[in-house]
Amino acid sequence: MKITKIEIKNFKAFRGPDIINLNEDSQKGQNLLLYGENGSGKTSLYKALELFLESSENDSLRFIDHKNFSAIDEGDDGYVRLHFTPNSNLQKTTYEWSDSEVALNDTRVQPIIDASKAKGFLDYKALLHTHYLHYEKDVVDVFDLLIKTLLKNAINDISVPARSFAEEWQDLSELLFPGQGTVQEVEIPQQQLVDFNTGIENILTSLKADANKMLREFGYDNTIVELDFEYQKPEFNSDIDKYEYPQILLKVDFLGSIRSKHHQFLNEAKLSAIALSIFFAGFKLQPPSDLKILVLDDALIGLDMSNRLPLIDILDKYFSDYQIFLMTYDKAFYEIFKQRKFQKFKDKQWKAAELYLGKVDGYEIPVYVEEEKYIDKAKEYLKTNDYKACAVYVRTAFEVIMKSYCKTENIRVRYRENPKDLTSLDFWIPITRWQKNRQDVVNQALKNRIESARKFTLNELSHASVANIYRKELEDAIDAVEELETALA
Repeated sequence: MKITKIEIKNFKAFRGPDIINLNEDSQKGQNLLLYGENGSGKTSLYKALELFLESSENDSLRFIDHKNFSAIDEGDDGYVRLHFTPNSNLQKTTYEWSDSEVALNDTRVQPIIDASKAKGFLDYKALLHTHYLHYEKDVVDVFDLLIKTLLKNAINDISVPARSFAEEWQDLSELLFPGQGTVQEVEIPQQQLVDFNTGIENILTSLKADANKMLREFGYDNTIVELDFEYQKPEFNSDIDKYEYPQILLKVDFLGSIRSKHHQFLNEAKLSAIALSIFFAGFKLQPPSDLKILVLDDALIGLDMSNRLPLIDILDKYFSDYQIFLMTYDKAFYEIFKQRKFQKFKDKQWKAAELYLGKVDGYEIPVYVEEEKYIDKAKEYLKTNDYKACAVYVRTAFEVIMKSYCKTENIRVRYRENPKDLTSLDFWIPITRWQKNRQDVVNQALKNRIESARKFTLNELSHASVANIYRKELEDAIDAVEELETALA
């Protein structure tokens, strides 16, 4: 079971409707490698997938709370729709999470519930819980991270009946640590506590083994870095007449010795590799599901390029049965990943796409582009009379063409401290003055056409709002940009 298509309309940054086709025609369901600068919409896609799945088991999640601002202002509808490969446990192949009464509880079917429990979602903020949030402390305690988050859906097979660790701990913690004002004596079910402790020790053994395997993929064998977890059970302290809160202390053996305060002296690359290894190992311990999804959103931010490349092998070796969504702001890693996985791209197991920042009516929106050119996307939207979306794509095409030419020809562009402050003029003016073989690369007639288009459609690319767009202006802009691309080829 895989996702074959994602449809998003008026969700967070997405205005849409935006469609991400993951090989729906062949019914396989591809992995997605997605490049996008910070703020381009990667996290909105991340949350669309995550909240869609979690809506299957969480009554408190409401689509309206995550709706695009412009849609709320205009009273427009919105949704996140996922299309799946056929599955015997699904009555249909398309499910929707939205605020529509028709789609109410649409995601609450067992395969989607199972996928939510088994999912692996990871961004750079989650990694902070393994080390960086403990920097001021002498130890790294990951009990809450593991039991309440990473392993919350993992099943404790020791208990009868078998339940998730999060469910067990919820019951036990209410007995061990009653709220203020509780005066009656509470009897602690000792066998339940023993089963919980035994289950924790067992799963930590598995987590340790898998995490150290993952860590070696980053080049840190057990003679350099090795991980261990020390479980300190919730014990009754007679001195204070209370139970002490349990801990799971992360221990790091570095160069043959257990190092105290390892999180205060290991470099960021090692700490990031350790954190990634723990999370990856935790994902492998989730309950079974027909649909297994792994989503990584800029999770490699603490690694340099040499430490990012092992991720390719880790995904191949340990997550071949998952549908993977790998999102990165690093264009170099994006290109290297594509090159390394060329054969798989050829076999259609992966799809590569990019997100750019556009702007419509003052609102920033993601511009999603696959292999086809931006100008072709602009034409598609023009055919459907979506003039605003057409304008965003033709402006983006104009910008990309100019940037690419300036880079290829080493044309000097005005310096700005923040590259995002660069405007169309910063590229257009140097190009209009550029000569090859003592001839202008852009003739006067084309300059006039581009200048005319810049007054309306092409003004400030993705940084200006679109107002009073007319079809003829868009057609003229598309023709001018295509002619410019030919002239600069």
